[in-house]
Amino acid sequence: GSGPNGADIHYRPTAERSSKVSPESLFLLDSGGQYFDGTTDVTRTIVFREASQREREAYTRVLQGHIALNSAVFPRGTAGVRLDAFARAPLWSIGLD
Repeated sequence: GSGPNGADIHYRPTAERSSKVSPESLFLLDSGGQYFDGTTDVTRTIVFREASQREREAYTRVLQGHIALNSAVFPRGTAGVRLDAFARAPLWSIGLD
């Protein structure tokens, strides 16, 4: 998705909610697949211009959350909801969610 649609998880365009990709907006490419041996999820953020300081800060905080979650040690079977704070803490620390 692009612009306001970029925040929609697994966005699918419809006639009512579609938008054009614009150089002024971030573009979020969310792709993946389900296979016999597992599931893949590939998400990429693309900027067609110089990113603003706010965009850089948010992107960096999301990256920090991914690293924190990847580094977390937890027992097998731990529910994802119990791990969510690891990923969100860097965003929360600057007032984002």
